[in-house]
Amino acid sequence: MKKSLIFGLFFIVCSFIATECMAITDKNEAWVNAHVNKDFLLGKVKRQNNPLFVKVDEKHTNRNIYLIYPVYEAYKKMYEAALSDGVKLVITSGHRTFVEQYCEWELRWNNPKTDRFFPSDVEKAKYVLQYRAMPGTTRHHWGTDVDLNSFEPSYFQTKEGQKVYNWLKENAAAYGFYQPYTAPDEKRSTGYQEEKWHWSYKPIARLMLIKYLELVTINDISGFKGDKAAKALPIIPEWVCGINPQMKEAENFPPLQTK
Repeated sequence: MKKSLIFGLFFIVCSFIATECMAITDKNEAWVNAHVNKDFLLGKVKRQNNPLFVKVDEKHTNRNIYLIYPVYEAYKKMYEAALSDGVKLVITSGHRTFVEQYCEWELRWNNPKTDRFFPSDVEKAKYVLQYRAMPGTTRHHWGTDVDLNSFEPSYFQTKEGQKVYNWLKENAAAYGFYQPYTAPDEKRSTGYQEEKWHWSYKPIARLMLIKYLELVTINDISGFKGDKAAKALPIIPEWVCGINPQMKEAENFPPLQTK
């Protein structure tokens, strides 16, 4: 009798939690559906006077950086937790428009920093794609992703960099942030090289990816040098989707904080 009662209570609690989590997921999806269209996903937006975006405070960066509001609210909680553990997080990049990513791409395309000969634009694109995303394909267009502390892999080999990265690995998920570009292995065999500085707010970013796959096609990836190579490469399935498998899994998160 006692065991049956305990089992019954356990079942009721689990059912309640599952129902609440489904409701939260529905609310988050409703938020994304209400605010996100193809142009947004491709970075073809203006941040000025756009209520979705908020400028990152000087406390968190020394650059002119924006994020979407719910992401920044979550980040601020993570920042304070890290600081209390003696770790200083600094945002070095956040939301990027199509034009901003165009500049990033063209800079590396025009100066790939190698003596290597590229027999075709496809081969050159593969090289640049190690650490640069084509305009229209970066997660930074979504306002859900941040780069932290340094873009240099060597920084994360230093004592300070290792401390930062170890803290993020152990604690970032509690605030909704995950590393999308983990070290390549059997679970993530395609896409960009490892980026220890790149962290994504999964509660929204996972839904953004779903929306991206619904609305964006390879024909939308154009308007920059080497764009014809995009059609010859599996850009969307292998680069856009070539992420840490944890980023694709549904998890139980609180509802988004919105203005």
